[in-house]
Amino acid sequence: MNKALISIGSNEDRESNLARCQALLASYFSDIRYSSTSITSPYGSHYKNDFLNQLALVYTQQEEVSVHNVLKKIEKEMGRSISDKEKGIVIIDIDLVIWNDKVLRPTDMERSYVRDLLSDLSSL
Repeated sequence: MNKALISIGSNEDRESNLARCQALLASYFSDIRYSSTSITSPYGSHYKNDFLNQLALVYTQQEEVSVHNVLKKIEKEMGRSISDKEKGIVIIDIDLVIWNDKVLRPTDMERSYVRDLLSDLSSL
């Protein structure tokens, strides 16, 4: 069984987009747990709104590349586009941060909301 830590964020219609993302993730992964949410100031000056962030812990038989592809498919299905990101709008951002014991996105691990929400998630 593989274990994946996923970071989710949105700065546009945040609560609704997060709920839709959770529903889509549930259609691909049966064993998924969520942290609480955190509102954070954006990293980068071109973002207009604060972000709503959450972590998800997934246990799956799927391989890493398959999980990554699912996450990008969900982003696309939800309408994420490069042009929106350039305008400072992030409908949804879903990243595979840790795969089993391997940190894939070390910069994300340094962000305070990831550390805070990770400790929240580990208490589940």
